Amino acid sequence: MNPTWLRIQLWILTGALCAFGLVMVASTTAGTGGIGMVVKQGLCMGVGIAGAVLVSWYGLAGLRRARTAFAVAGLAVVGLLAALTIGREINGARRWIDLGGFNVQPAEIAKLAVVLAGAWWFARCAERVRAAWEGVLVPLIGFTVLGGLVFATKDLGSVVVMAVALGGLLTFAGANAWFYAGIAVSCLPAAAYVAIFRESYRMERILAFMDPNGTEGPAGFHLRQSIIAIGSGGIFGAGLGESVAKLGFLPEDHTDFIFAVICNELGMVGGLTLALVYLWLAGIGLLIAARSTDLQARLIAVGATLIIATQAFWHMLVAPGGVPTKGLTLPFISYGGSSVVVCVVLIGILDAVARAIPGRDGAGHTTRMRGAVVRSRTRWDQVRSGDSRRQDG
Repeated sequence: MNPTWLRIQLWILTGALCAFGLVMVASTTAGTGGIGMVVKQGLCMGVGIAGAVLVSWYGLAGLRRARTAFAVAGLAVVGLLAALTIGREINGARRWIDLGGFNVQPAEIAKLAVVLAGAWWFARCAERVRAAWEGVLVPLIGFTVLGGLVFATKDLGSVVVMAVALGGLLTFAGANAWFYAGIAVSCLPAAAYVAIFRESYRMERILAFMDPNGTEGPAGFHLRQSIIAIGSGGIFGAGLGESVAKLGFLPEDHTDFIFAVICNELGMVGGLTLALVYLWLAGIGLLIAARSTDLQARLIAVGATLIIATQAFWHMLVAPGGVPTKGLTLPFISYGGSSVVVCVVLIGILDAVARAIPGRDGAGHTTRMRGAVVRSRTRWDQVRSGDSRRQDG
């Protein structure tokens, strides 16, 4: 598929989701925050679009650089430390930095860091990733530090999204399956204990997922109200703006459970249509990755796509009780400035990768890196195809 057409679809879908998001924020906040929240969400979308344009202009050559990855990772670490020390506490979680009317959530920046730093490392050390433990352990140590800081802000959902993205990068980088088995055996039991069983409210969410009708407390109540909202919407819904669930029955109706309101107002047809739009967007992202001619560009596109897709589909599966509640926003739609800014910037990253794809004629292109012009096809492609380039003696 022509890369220009991929870019057009990418921006059309993003624009449609953002516009629909403003409509749903207006619907869910009518009578509470009203026009003020819609304006604030629109301003954040504007900031995200400006950031996406700048990232696309910065280009793939800039995104490849180590200093770009380290700068984003450093910003995420500093932001998370600031949130833990001087941040604003909401519902018992200290995740936000108050900037005078706007709350910044550094965990969203951490998602960008996983994509850029992970892609840089796996492309730079591709052979070690496939053949030796050290190629996998180094990024795992970095993820432990970054994910640990995010987890300390009581944001397990973002850690899960980051972990899925890192797992996708490992897979596309060609890591040995035995590495996954070793990680699962050595880390998952302890991680599950620390992340879930030591916190009563997280354990309650697991129990509500298993038996929503038999679980008392907020988690069970939230899930029951979400299921009721979806079921009462029927096939075609009650009509846009006509949801009863948002009138105090469904908590967090403009953020964590906005998909339930969408299904209540637009029915099963509206909910499935939205899921197909996200599936289409994810497909575009993976097509951009597939058309990319070197490993690092491919990994950047895969990581950006997985961040958006994992968050979107986990959010949508939470509403009917398909997966445990994690407090994840619906990309481009849920109210939340940091989330929408980073999601739109991820689209800018995908656009930057798509811009570097050769045209329909399939001719190779060159990329200037560290002052030398090199062919963008990398040793990864040569290894996968069974070719090895001989060095001139």
